[in-house]
Amino acid sequence: MSEVKKSLSETLRYIKPYRGPSRIWFSYQNSLDEGCNRFSALLSKLPAGRQTTKLIVNLLLRLDKKLSSGGVDDSNGTVGGFIEEAVKMLTEYVKIDPECKKEFEKLRDMETSFGWKSHYCLLSRF
Repeated sequence: MSEVKKSLSETLRYIKPYRGPSRIWFSYQNSLDEGCNRFSALLSKLPAGRQTTKLIVNLLLRLDKKLSSGGVDDSNGTVGGFIEEAVKMLTEYVKIDPECKKEFEKLRDMETSFGWKSHYCLLSRF
């Protein structure tokens, strides 16, 4: 799991603030795409379970922070789309292992740019 955490942290470097002229916009978007593709590949190899759930929730919170206050411009929805897919994955985890719900407690009173309250309710009802 420590190798996965290290890989996820390295991949977070692809999700960076946009600072530049419009001529580099597409290379910036390519970086976001590459980061999200790498996240998807890493997460797809992990088994469903509480430890993986915690890892994904923490990753999503880090991404949310980058989007809300880190200067990441996700106007094409790449990162937001990844977050939505990861939440769908978490709902499947809860169906497989109800203990995973315990990892959502930290989301209960949290305000985030992706409306974690509604995600928390969705994930907790299983």
